[in-house]
Amino acid sequence: ITICRKPFALLAMARRDSPPNFAQDSCTIEFDGASRGNPGRAGAGAVLRAPDNTVLFRSREGLGSATNNVAEYRALNLGLETALNNGFRNVRVQGDSQLVCKQQVQGEWRTHHPKMTELCGQAQQLMSQFDSCDIQHVPREFNSEADAQASRATNLAEGETQEDFAGRGYGRRGY
Repeated sequence: ITICRKPFALLAMARRDSPPNFAQDSCTIEFDGASRGNPGRAGAGAVLRAPDNTVLFRSREGLGSATNNVAEYRALNLGLETALNNGFRNVRVQGDSQLVCKQQVQGEWRTHHPKMTELCGQAQQLMSQFDSCDIQHVPREFNSEADAQASRATNLAEGETQEDFAGRGYGRRGY
């Protein structure tokens, strides 16, 4: 487990000149946010999977007191950051938040709340750094691993992150 106590920081990766190796440059990001109360003690969770569906990384972030919508966005951004920081160039993103997946990130709904606008902008900026990035909504029952990480994250201090490396043959890149 890697533990950091620092606020959100956008970590950019330098693009490689070689063509993508889809076996090692692609992953699926599953994300979920949790809030005990709304607002309440909140956490963000993300899981990165290899093309063969094995878990590569599990990431969690404590958010302090936040709404569920804020937690969902932070979870998306956490998963995108984890993928970028580990060298993934092609991602498929899935979560059970219709607000995040269907409406605001894809532009079907506008964001009016300043915090939501900021988080949505961060998500769009992170997504633009990938060679390919597709986001889709999935039913809650297909998002249980990310949900478990978000629930665990509600016990972390605000700004505290944890990451478990579970992959085989995937090195940590970008640190």
